[in-house]
Amino acid sequence: MYKRFFVILSLLVIFSVLLGACAKATPSAEPTQAEVAAPTSEASTSSGTAPTQETTTGASGKPIVLGLPAVQTGSDTYIHGELIIKAAQFAADEINAKGGVLGRPLELLVMDDAGDPKQGVNVAHAFCGNPDVVAVLGHAYSGVTIPALPVYNECRLPVIVHGTNPKITELGFDNVVQNTPNDLITGQAAADHAKEKLGITSVAIIHNKSMWGAGVATVFKTRCEEIGIKVTSFQGVDPEDVDFTPVLTKVKSENPDAVYFAGYTEQGLMRKQMVQLGMTQKWLAAEATSSEYIDITGEAGVGTISATAAPPLDFRQEMIDFANRFQAKYNKLPESWSSYYYDMVYAIADAITKANSDKREDIVQNLKKIDVPSIIYPEGLQFDSHGRVVHPVTFIYELGSDLKYKTIYVWQGTPPYQTMSEEEYKNLIESLK
Repeated sequence: MYKRFFVILSLLVIFSVLLGACAKATPSAEPTQAEVAAPTSEASTSSGTAPTQETTTGASGKPIVLGLPAVQTGSDTYIHGELIIKAAQFAADEINAKGGVLGRPLELLVMDDAGDPKQGVNVAHAFCGNPDVVAVLGHAYSGVTIPALPVYNECRLPVIVHGTNPKITELGFDNVVQNTPNDLITGQAAADHAKEKLGITSVAIIHNKSMWGAGVATVFKTRCEEIGIKVTSFQGVDPEDVDFTPVLTKVKSENPDAVYFAGYTEQGLMRKQMVQLGMTQKWLAAEATSSEYIDITGEAGVGTISATAAPPLDFRQEMIDFANRFQAKYNKLPESWSSYYYDMVYAIADAITKANSDKREDIVQNLKKIDVPSIIYPEGLQFDSHGRVVHPVTFIYELGSDLKYKTIYVWQGTPPYQTMSEEEYKNLIESLK
């Protein structure tokens, strides 16, 4: 079945190329170099050395193909679609310009998972059935990643995952590593900051019922209860809703010091409606650091405090250099999440190099041996025996009156999985929704 599928696909590709040759090319706009202005951080570090762009001997021979599932349809096609594709391609182009991997060029095969679990599984089957694909970069969402992992494990495809759910690395699959700090870290950092820096004593918690949203909200709730913050309510909302006033009216009657929300694009609408209801509580929103959020909230978003694994573009000199080179090439700045996909490509290239092979199983055996400079992590990117980041970093932002994010806290502590016993950590994971 797979063989017939790829024969048909090849014919379609050839036909599209012939059509494209007849089309008139459109000149692209002249890219401009600009300094990264937002989000900003109070302090940055330049320790470590990240890969830099070079143009030397190019790679040749049969390409090494990496599968890249992206959100190309749905509501998140820019940040987890267009920009992550560009970031991964940017890294591949740099590597190829320096001779490639094993002397061969890297090539991306992009497929649309639409941010949907069922489609994600279909994409996983397609990658598995394509013998040219030697590794996979993604998926972006935890809810798409987790049902796809058994498929990848069965065909022994190595996967570097972007999803942040801590369950991802605890499923017993040795072909998976997770290059983002997991939700236990961001949830813990948000609660600790609320208690220590904001003086919060009570909070209402809302999530969007997704695997990620419910998971990080549960971690935040657990940590709040541990450190003495009263949880006045804990509830989920339908992400398809556009009117959250009934939920917010109930929360307003509870009169908590703060409202915490873990969701996606719906968090902008919720914040606007919260302001319209005259609610003055602190607004703590997980991962609310995108340009889309600002577009939705406008002035209503001022004061938003968000804990996220998304690094500010000026966190380190390596991030600044990446953002400026990215803008020079694509005439637009990357979003914070783009940096993880840039790092992913260098990480999988390291595993392939260490394996000295493009065979899937050989690469799997070298995933935990990855040790590369990172534009995000000051101490580089390495994974423990479970596939978790050894030296994670998490950030807390506040949206100012100029509608720019300012980093108010950088967490570089010890993650829970390094301080708890295996049994304690397993029990914590199992307690998550």
